[in-house]
Amino acid sequence: IFIMSLQAMAQNNPRNTRQDNRRSQTEMRWTAKERAENMAKQLNLTNDETAKVQALFEKQDAERAEQIVKHRAERQNVMQDREQRRTEMQALREKAVAENDAELEKIIGKEKFEQWKEYRSEQQKKFRDANRQGRRNINAPGAGK
Repeated sequence: IFIMSLQAMAQNNPRNTRQDNRRSQTEMRWTAKERAENMAKQLNLTNDETAKVQALFEKQDAERAEQIVKHRAERQNVMQDREQRRTEMQALREKAVAENDAELEKIIGKEKFEQWKEYRSEQQKKFRDANRQGRRNINAPGAGK
């Protein structure tokens, strides 16, 4: 009984599941090249457009990495209210998305950009629906057996 209870506690440890989720999320991330190739496939981009889109994505990834480093350093130095940080980060992200979308539209044109926004929206919806379904399964009676 003691061994079985230890096994059950280890399986239900939230720390283990968080680390596994974090690991799987980073493994699932696409490189700038993969994202550009996917967009090229979806929108029939030219080689020039694909190269420019890939360069834009690489630039965005570098900027995002810099932001992460900056915010981690700030977090260590200054303890701010959690909601205030969330609002600031959301505003920064929205601004970055708007700027990136504007640059992308310049490269591929308005028509292809609208197609891309529609495709991206569908993919986000699928991802959210899959996450919601996963949460339901976790909380369902008998889950984890």
